[in-house]
Amino acid sequence: MLITNGYGNSKKPLRYVIYARKSSEDVEAQAKSLPDQIADCEEYALRHNLKVVGKPIQESKSAKKSGNRPLFTQMLKDIESGKFDGIIAWHPDRLARNMLEAGMIVDMVDNDVIKDLQFPTHPFTNNASGKLNLNIQFALSKQYSEHLSESVQRGMDSNLEQGKSSGVPKWGYTRSEITGFYEPNENFYYIQEGWKMRLEGSTIAEILEYWRAHDVHRITKITRKNKTKRRIEISDKMATSIFRDPFYYGILVQSGTSVDLRELNPNFKPMISESDYNAVQELTRNRTRRNVVKYKQKGHIFLPFRQFIKCRECGRYMYISRSRGYNGTYYLNARCENKECSRKPRAVRVKVILEEIYKALGELKFDEKDYNRHLKDLKEYVDVKLDKLIIEKRSLLGAKRRKQAKINEYATTYSKFDSMTPEIVKQKVREQIEMLQEDLINIEQELAKVESQIIDPEGLKMNQEKFLNSLNMLEQQMRARNPVGKDLLAREIFLNWEIDQQNRVFYRYKDPIELAHKYIKSTFGAPD
Repeated sequence: MLITNGYGNSKKPLRYVIYARKSSEDVEAQAKSLPDQIADCEEYALRHNLKVVGKPIQESKSAKKSGNRPLFTQMLKDIESGKFDGIIAWHPDRLARNMLEAGMIVDMVDNDVIKDLQFPTHPFTNNASGKLNLNIQFALSKQYSEHLSESVQRGMDSNLEQGKSSGVPKWGYTRSEITGFYEPNENFYYIQEGWKMRLEGSTIAEILEYWRAHDVHRITKITRKNKTKRRIEISDKMATSIFRDPFYYGILVQSGTSVDLRELNPNFKPMISESDYNAVQELTRNRTRRNVVKYKQKGHIFLPFRQFIKCRECGRYMYISRSRGYNGTYYLNARCENKECSRKPRAVRVKVILEEIYKALGELKFDEKDYNRHLKDLKEYVDVKLDKLIIEKRSLLGAKRRKQAKINEYATTYSKFDSMTPEIVKQKVREQIEMLQEDLINIEQELAKVESQIIDPEGLKMNQEKFLNSLNMLEQQMRARNPVGKDLLAREIFLNWEIDQQNRVFYRYKDPIELAHKYIKSTFGAPD
């Protein structure tokens, strides 16, 4: 049966092509999805007995600028060559949001090259009134796109002037849900240690190894593009960017504009000083053999006690290196590389430090009376710690309930939206839900961490008893172990070592040794 499709003069059925477009590049990216657009167009064609030829054309490109859509351009050429007669699109703004391509479409309709346009969401008739209305729709689409882009850019500029930024937060920080300002998060200390390691000559690979050993990561939000949460670790490229970013001493740079967070936000906590940032940039430009870990062709040379021995004069970690003596023997050295430090001489043999540590460990002797007094202190210590953890757990559970209630509230609001609700309003609510879900993830992670520390006191006591029984052997164990073993045991027992101008060793034990240490009649002269 021959059908007259109302807008062309031919008695033959018109051949339509379905065109669907969704931007992946700008603010209009929240438009209806491609499969949904195609489904609506196919249902519309079936309902109105329109002949669709070929596969639907799908394009994920912005229409704000002309010449940006190769599939759209090819479609117009195919219409000129007679392959198609008309276009079915979900809405006029899917065809153009710039006046050049909008004008091309209207001109092709005027000259009967495009014999018909059909839109499931917008009526169109091929006459003077219909073409005027089409022009208005194209102009409105252009104005809406530009206005939304300007509003977004204006908001970003305003936020930057206040010391806030868009995009993914910097590593080691999060943005406050209330103020929008940067605040330290659970990764802050570890990223800060990475800067210190870089300042002392550590390589990117070593710092990445340190971060991964301490489980430095972030969880992505569920967004339009990311349908599921993903765990992100710092890559080599990310690490390089971190150590070039002036944000970490207080300068936030965005789109070529910079602001000083130290002036805009008095509560901002820089990770490093400006002088240390500049020193890292200088060290990166001028790497010398003394500033880097040595490698042999057959593998990496392990240097124990890195990021463990501090200069007591300036508080920085000392650089660990090895040197070869006249007799061919290698010696391990700890050297303060801070040029502003008053320490002289700069270096000390690690062997000298170890002899003092052996002496300290040799004095860890307990009799039965001291041992029983320690167990009593241990119980009090565990009780206090458990009380604090239980209070913290209750606080986190309360925060979790409040966040979940807020999510439910927003979800209820969103479920009441209909087709008349502006997309920008829907998007704002979705963003609030996403932010709350991210906060909820962080709370659940903190809760899991707290719960893992709530230990049965009796179980803790048994573990501590077993550990304390071996204290008398610590000196022999430290002497007998290889460099890797010495390093591991030292980190189990001590928080760190500090060396003063006279090469005296200052130290502090970790619990439970720190708890027991006050009962030891030590003659060793330099506990911290």
